[in-house]
Amino acid sequence: MRTYNPEIEEGALYAALLHDLGHYPFSHTLESLFPRHEENTVWTIKHGTIGDVLREQYSVSEFLKPLKNSVVSGDIDADRMDYLVRDAYYTGAAYGVVDLERVVGNLIFEGERLIIGEKGLIAAQNLLLARAMMYPTVYFHHTAKIAERMLREAVKIEGIPLEEIRLMDEIDLVSRLRGSEKPEVRELMQAIDNRMLYKRAYCSRTELEPGTLGELETGLKEEFGHLALLDYPPKPKYEERNAFVKACDGLKRLSEVSPLVRSLVDMKDVHWRWYVYAKRDVIDAVNRYVSDFL
Repeated sequence: MRTYNPEIEEGALYAALLHDLGHYPFSHTLESLFPRHEENTVWTIKHGTIGDVLREQYSVSEFLKPLKNSVVSGDIDADRMDYLVRDAYYTGAAYGVVDLERVVGNLIFEGERLIIGEKGLIAAQNLLLARAMMYPTVYFHHTAKIAERMLREAVKIEGIPLEEIRLMDEIDLVSRLRGSEKPEVRELMQAIDNRMLYKRAYCSRTELEPGTLGELETGLKEEFGHLALLDYPPKPKYEERNAFVKACDGLKRLSEVSPLVRSLVDMKDVHWRWYVYAKRDVIDAVNRYVSDFL
């Protein structure tokens, strides 16, 4: 990577290695129940043993600044380039093949932002294309979404406080839930363990107003308890479109110079859906309830 500020390199490297330190068990799955993992990373660095190591060379308050550096957290950053390729490899998806060497080799650090050199335009465009393809095939895959929602419900019912969950890994959490004193939690975990996942009882592309969404979730809870679960995911943002490209006529946003990127952004709602999942023996009743409600 070409850089105009070599002083940031070491701090940014450490920040890139540590920026996901605050992830809860199962990565983003539980993030809707607790503060964002970035906040937990800051807490972990300030209060965990890793902070003691960092203090040997840095002031912790100074070290926290590189966590927000565009190399680590930006429109096109090291984190995004890493997880796309890694997720594609481990899931067997063919969409995460990106020429990272071309992207990195044509990144320019100016001031506090990364700029894509003109020769890196196609590779950067393919990065966003890969991510757009990974959403429907991997990140929004219905089996994964159902299992995540069931796990999230188990954690919610169990009522694990932030002070505990932030120190757990996956083994800690699963062990805690399997041995829960609450029968609903044990039932959800047994269903996940035995791959007896809930099924889709209702699906829609129509957005709901926040008030309606809250009423529906409350109604499902009162009527079916943990046997029916609403899953209303956020829409993909595709922040890569905002990355600056050094074009022949000056700095432009990636979405300004790439018709493909513009079309991908326009298509971001195509694969978006919200669902209600239900245990097999109440699927029909849940479908009728949601249909009548709406």
